[in-house]
Amino acid sequence: MDKEPILTAFCDADWANDKSDRKSTSGSVFKLGNCTIQWMSKRQNCVALSSTEAEYVSAANTAQVVVWLINLTKDLDLPQSLPVTIYEDNQSCIKLSQSDKHHSRTKHIDVKFHHIRHLRETGMIELEYCQSKEMTADILTKPLPRPAFEHHQTNLQLKTVSYSQNK
Repeated sequence: MDKEPILTAFCDADWANDKSDRKSTSGSVFKLGNCTIQWMSKRQNCVALSSTEAEYVSAANTAQVVVWLINLTKDLDLPQSLPVTIYEDNQSCIKLSQSDKHHSRTKHIDVKFHHIRHLRETGMIELEYCQSKEMTADILTKPLPRPAFEHHQTNLQLKTVSYSQNK
């Protein structure tokens, strides 16, 4: 019998990209095996004071969806081995999720985003580094040069469909 498809996620943030209010944009991609099953691109509700904070907010929101997807796969009789890997391209964000120490540079980050630490400590998720050029969620946070766009489009298994109507 074939191995069950594994749930994974990619998350990214474009820090302070909205020039009107300096809010960041989060992007997340969720895969079951090689199939993209969900994605989201969303402006963050808070103004992040650093790229690490913007990435941490994105990772925390991604982790919430991962928990929901874990429960969904259980209901569909596709239980997942834990932890589920969330790929992240900001190493400071990963270190922040692994540390329970408070630093002057990060003490302002809202407690609600530290829920990601609890999920990591209980073995539900793990954050793993992914190089920025391979960060599939990048396509959901900002305009990209064509080669990068096409690379991520392929990773998402999205196809360009053109329609022409002959008259």
